[in-house]
Amino acid sequence: MKLRITSRLGKTLAGVLAVGALSASLLAGGTAATAGTTLPAHDSQHQNDQGQNSQGRDGASKIGHVWTIILENKSYEATFTGLNQNDYLWKTLPSYGALLTQYYGTGHFSLDNYISLVGGQSPAPDNQNDCPQYTDVSPGTPAADGQVLASKGCVYPASTKTLFNQLDDKHVSWKAYMQDMGNDAGREDVYRCGIPGDPSGAGVKDPSGATATDQYVAKHNPTAWFHSVIDNPQDCKNVVPLSGYHATPGHPALTGLEEDLKSVRTTPKFNWITPGNCSDAHDATCKGPGQNMSGDPNSRQGGLYASDNFLKKYVPMIMNSPAFQQDGLIQIIFDEAMPPYKMYGNSIADLGTQTGPWGNNSGPAMGTDSGTGASAQAEANTGQSVVACCNELPGPNTSQPGFQAFNQDTTPGGGITGAVMISRFIKPGSVSNQPYNHYSWLRSMEDLFGVHDGGTDGRGHLGFAAADGLRPFGGDVYNNPSGRALQPTPSGAITYPAVAGVKDTGIPVIPAGSVYARH
Repeated sequence: MKLRITSRLGKTLAGVLAVGALSASLLAGGTAATAGTTLPAHDSQHQNDQGQNSQGRDGASKIGHVWTIILENKSYEATFTGLNQNDYLWKTLPSYGALLTQYYGTGHFSLDNYISLVGGQSPAPDNQNDCPQYTDVSPGTPAADGQVLASKGCVYPASTKTLFNQLDDKHVSWKAYMQDMGNDAGREDVYRCGIPGDPSGAGVKDPSGATATDQYVAKHNPTAWFHSVIDNPQDCKNVVPLSGYHATPGHPALTGLEEDLKSVRTTPKFNWITPGNCSDAHDATCKGPGQNMSGDPNSRQGGLYASDNFLKKYVPMIMNSPAFQQDGLIQIIFDEAMPPYKMYGNSIADLGTQTGPWGNNSGPAMGTDSGTGASAQAEANTGQSVVACCNELPGPNTSQPGFQAFNQDTTPGGGITGAVMISRFIKPGSVSNQPYNHYSWLRSMEDLFGVHDGGTDGRGHLGFAAADGLRPFGGDVYNNPSGRALQPTPSGAITYPAVAGVKDTGIPVIPAGSVYARH
């Protein structure tokens, strides 16, 4: 049985409610739709939530397809407290899954975070400066904890493995989709993982900026920085433009995300999605007009406004797919929290004068208040935004994985960004206050796809993802292991506290009146 739901605008923004699957119906404008499933009054899984992490392993083991969408440069305050006009991300999407309030980046600026995510490598001088020159790292020799010495350069040697190599070894299909890659063939090589040129010798100067006609930037493509990927033609066939690419002499047409989602057979098991610089919340004002998916060919509005437009198109597309309905997980993460935390890089449409208990505040225009709060966060520039979590180590290449211009303290890290996870194996409206970072993410993906040997620790974990005591996503995230269908519900319906034990989920807090309360 399938039920297709159409928004008031007459466009299908989501889609299919399959028996036993999570509702994929999402209405434009940040309103969760009810789609015909009935949420039981008594939650039979609740008793398994008490103080155990085993159900997290059970839920994760049932996930077979993953889509990771990475956005840019926004703190938790900017994104998830109602300060800005992005209700779809902070309000609608968490009602379909879990909000991770304590998810952290691992450095500043962008590139070092991407390298940490897929390789477990710590920040280094050039990659934390977004690689001013696309060249090989030097000396490129091994260091302790699976790290590589990289006093200069950004492209890691073939001996440095990534999640993509691990998936290859496990025969797990994967693809990395890059919005706008190939718009300007002179800027990036579509057929070699989107690299901006040859990293040998002098390399390529300043490969990181967008242009008016090409919003693709190599620093947001995690495959482009490892010889273990870019020197493998088979791997580079998996790195494609988001919308596909036309055939050229000697090269067949490349299918994009929408085409690949049409069947389980054509959908890769692991999917990485990088929006262009206009759609990823990075640029407050887009480099070119008409790039923000608003439908206005003259609009240059970027920031969280533009990223909401991107998510409104692609999240329902994924949720509507057979693979997601079967066993999918969508992850929406940010690379780093870019100071000043409440408003850096927000759309020009988000600016205005706000009046509240604090008086008049010149800053971001607010959407509907999240209740966590507009008044509390109006002066937001908290110390929490600049610290790390999870006992993050700086690594051998820099004493402070941050950036001095931010007046960051001596704690390594990229700030608190928050994240959203959506799956039939996650209770809608759940919140986890457990700290996680990019190394936790990598360890979680390695575990989820059954990588149990090799790596730095001999158990399948690369670099700092192998750190002792590092916690992967557990029962606080994968908290609906039965996968039974549940209705969307406002975020906060069940909250999992931060706990010290690696295998401890803690006792969740369930407010009176929550759909998860006992009856």
